[in-house]
Amino acid sequence: MADKEIKWKVPKKRQPVWWFFGKIFHLFYNVKEVVNVGEKLPKKCIIVSNHHNKRGPMVYELNMPIKHATWGAYQMLGNYKMRFKYLRDVLYIQKNGKKKFPATLKAGFEAFFSIFIYRGMKIIPSFPDARLRKTIQYSMEVLDSGMAVSVYPEDSNDGYFEEMGHFFPGFVMLAQQYYKKTGEDLPVYPVYYGQNKKKIVIGTPLYVQQLANEGKNREEIAEVFRQAVNTLYYDHFKD
Repeated sequence: MADKEIKWKVPKKRQPVWWFFGKIFHLFYNVKEVVNVGEKLPKKCIIVSNHHNKRGPMVYELNMPIKHATWGAYQMLGNYKMRFKYLRDVLYIQKNGKKKFPATLKAGFEAFFSIFIYRGMKIIPSFPDARLRKTIQYSMEVLDSGMAVSVYPEDSNDGYFEEMGHFFPGFVMLAQQYYKKTGEDLPVYPVYYGQNKKKIVIGTPLYVQQLANEGKNREEIAEVFRQAVNTLYYDHFKD
């Protein structure tokens, strides 16, 4: 799909349709508490979180204390066919192990209205190839507007797990490019949502440029954040 097919702009206000969806979803995706381990979240930062299958992004959207735009699969901001194929083939069959028939029914229904949800959640299209530069560009525009950017960097090709494996370093690239542009080493907050306790825990921020100055490359920095997010799981959610 060409970039021009996604007309993405920095979100300035909620879509009217999102007010309706948000009221409904809040009944099912509310949490009991949001805990700050360290300092209070600033308005402009980068948030690195677990995805928790389909629940995480919605839970964070409805319960985090600051506004944020979220990286999400670019296909979900495309046309109906793109949304349907992503939901059926990637989310439900590949990542959730569903059979093709129920996955087709579920995806066919959800693809009709999912575009409104994604736009309402301020989704930034995340590309897995050279077009990642577009994701970085859109994200920097969000940061320049004074809003946070939320990223789910776990490798979920084989599904979603409470204890996360490999982290992709796209968010590290974002922090480095923003530092190169503005001179700001933005705080990057590890965050974890655990459904078992209906709780979000916000960890102590780390700084990408500071880690780079210690000699770490992008993959090594991403690994530092993977461990930080998993530590929140060990300390606050694992029985």
